[in-house]
Amino acid sequence: MKKQFLLVLATIAVLMTFVQPVMATNGMNMIGYGARMSGMGGVGLAMKNDSNLMNTNPAAITSIDGRRFDAGIGLLMPQVSFKNDLNDLDADSAIFPLPSIGYVCNKGDSPWAFGVGFYAQGGMGAKFKDMKHDTFRDYNSPTMSLIEQEYKSSIAYMKLSPTVAYEITEKISVGASLNIGYAMMEMAMPHSLSPSAMQGAIPGFGGMTFGQLFAAPNAQGGLGYDEVTAYADLGDGVTGTGFGYKFGVQYQALEKLSLGFSYTNKTTLDFSGEASMDMTSQFGDAFGRMVQGKIQGGLASDQQAAAGLVMADLTAMGIDMSKGMAAMYDVDIEFAWPQEFGFGAAYEANDRLTIAADLRWINWKDSMDKFVMKLSGGTNANVNAMMGGADITVDMPMNWDDQIVFALGAEYLATEELALRAGFNIGNNPVPAETVIPIFPAVVENHVTLGVGYNITENISLDAAYEHVFSNSLDVNNSIIANEYDGSTSELAENILHFSVGYSF
Repeated sequence: MKKQFLLVLATIAVLMTFVQPVMATNGMNMIGYGARMSGMGGVGLAMKNDSNLMNTNPAAITSIDGRRFDAGIGLLMPQVSFKNDLNDLDADSAIFPLPSIGYVCNKGDSPWAFGVGFYAQGGMGAKFKDMKHDTFRDYNSPTMSLIEQEYKSSIAYMKLSPTVAYEITEKISVGASLNIGYAMMEMAMPHSLSPSAMQGAIPGFGGMTFGQLFAAPNAQGGLGYDEVTAYADLGDGVTGTGFGYKFGVQYQALEKLSLGFSYTNKTTLDFSGEASMDMTSQFGDAFGRMVQGKIQGGLASDQQAAAGLVMADLTAMGIDMSKGMAAMYDVDIEFAWPQEFGFGAAYEANDRLTIAADLRWINWKDSMDKFVMKLSGGTNANVNAMMGGADITVDMPMNWDDQIVFALGAEYLATEELALRAGFNIGNNPVPAETVIPIFPAVVENHVTLGVGYNITENISLDAAYEHVFSNSLDVNNSIIANEYDGSTSELAENILHFSVGYSF
């Protein structure tokens, strides 16, 4: 048994090296884990005889007789698109692997069962290589042509879940899992802020800040901005860890009816790494407005003379243009995976047909209220002068809603060896239009699934499933993230293939 357990842990370690960020389908969560569960619409709270159930209801592992090992992979293929006044684009095509692996030991007459699992719990993200943004232009060209930017984000959350369960009576079992979370995050995109974030005081301006200068109307000697934009990049990405738990109960209410309940607590993930912030394009536009202001004010007769005056003004403000407008920071990000309650039922209609349903409440409203990055140790004196110091806190509102998810699935034993499965999964879109952005488009709602299982021998089974996630789009009237998203549309659809093998011994 010790060798088998070590083999499971070694397999998990190998899988972790291949995991990539994924896009999930109930907000940031996968609807199910393993091909059997996924083929039945993601139901699992009252199901039995599948080690992957420990990631849905830990109490379910008491239903396994002996030892069981399940290993699977999902292949997720999202289709993401974005449209606004400057863009009408599809995100890069990609296939993301979704590993799941579980091992359970439940031997002899003992009421105890033990297990360990590794699961790609979920995530989200997208990549657009050639997005246009009005601020990012070639300011050295006569036409000031737009320069295409890369927009990308990805977050993947994986869990190692040691699990224990206890059969209190023949009808009632309880179980608990420790969730040891590891997450990876990447992000690069133009990020816009209110000018008020620029808290640095301008020398000799009677306490006026750079933010006030940028926000003031042109008629008052300001630059007339209602937002300022920098290109933010987490570089090679940041990683985070966190701990949580899951608790579950299964109850055999009637001979053919089982009920299940589970609770998962909110898990805080603390990310750290490095980030860059580049205000070159924003300042290039500001420099152009300053030059025009000199000409319109009659202080200079041509562009060259006006540019010289602006350079002198900037020097007096403490801005050394030779240092540029790009800075590196240490970054800390606090992110959270939500708490969740779930209730489920499974009914064995006859010896061949099982019908199951789950109802889940996912508390996105608490965990996805806002996205906060704490930047410290800024390396550029110009940026530090404008922002009011080397440390910056960037808040991006998310304002997600809580989500109710309903799943219904069926499994039919066509023969002793062959199982046929189908299901659907419906959950309200938790992302409000005011905060949706093209690289966080977790807006899908409706899923249909088909699955098949085949017992090669008494001990070995193969399972496969197909999950289709119907396209859903969100139209934005007025974004509270950035002006570029006003009047935009974000759309997402997905197809997922699941394959797994099970071995009982």
